[in-house]
Amino acid sequence: MADVSNESQVRDVVERWAKAVRDGDMDGVLANHTDDILMYDVVEPPRVRGLAEYRRQWELFFRYSPLGDGSFDLLDLEVFAGQDVAWCHAMIAIVDLRCRLTLGLRRVDGQWMIAHEHHSFPSEVPAG
Repeated sequence: MADVSNESQVRDVVERWAKAVRDGDMDGVLANHTDDILMYDVVEPPRVRGLAEYRRQWELFFRYSPLGDGSFDLLDLEVFAGQDVAWCHAMIAIVDLRCRLTLGLRRVDGQWMIAHEHHSFPSEVPAG
């Protein structure tokens, strides 16, 4: 059975992260991530590991993407949390684009930390 308290804590971490992105707050974006964060991204390089590489990806996002209302809103966030491991998924609205998001979190010294992040754009599947 899922732990509602853990789910609420994870949801709070994820929502604060998304708000930090909208606000262009790099410290907030980096907060609550493990030192060995692994991210699969929609831009080159498609795989980054560690906070230094993760930071560089967000610096690119801030440089080239619109910020503010509608720039990084979470849609249909669903959270699943156990005692020490959690995952969640959502769609991210980036102005008129939609991006899929999957996050894996683990509890480190009592704090929920994002350890895995995966962003992808849906591709159209041909009819047939």
